[in-house]
Amino acid sequence: MLLTQGRSPFMRKDFMLEALQRATEDTLLNRDIFAVEPDVYAAFLERLDAPQHPNHRLRRTMTTKPPWDAA
Repeated sequence: MLLTQGRSPFMRKDFMLEALQRATEDTLLNRDIFAVEPDVYAAFLERLDAPQHPNHRLRRTMTTKPPWDAA
């Protein structure tokens, strides 16, 4: 393995820790924040919690065989 050739196990450990730290920072910094008024946020949550009403397109989507199963 390329990482272990000519390198000590401690160097590999350091590499893995640095890679983990970079990945963690990227994940935490890659967030979108939307600032909205409390009433707008409450309306948003209300729509999320409201039950969905089935419609023709949803029924068709749920009953159509996926392309990978059609063969």
